[in-house]
Amino acid sequence: MPGVQPRDTHRIDPAHLVPRSLGGCDDVLCVIALCRNCHRRYDSGELDLVAYLEPRHRAEAAHAVEHLGLAGALRRISGRRG
Repeated sequence: MPGVQPRDTHRIDPAHLVPRSLGGCDDVLCVIALCRNCHRRYDSGELDLVAYLEPRHRAEAAHAVEHLGLAGALRRISGRRG
């Protein structure tokens, strides 16, 4: 991921594509592995994951669409939360 410092790659977090507060779940398809730095940037809306999800994490992206609909999932995953 862009802006990742080498020391940050050692701590991997399960990042919810759709947080439980927005209707997400703990299904394996609802989370992806991110380094701690990218996880924080994603949660704050600073990191756009769209380019990183396709095609390798297509099932996870589809699961997010099931929870939020296409427009909602794109807003969440792209960091455009406003």
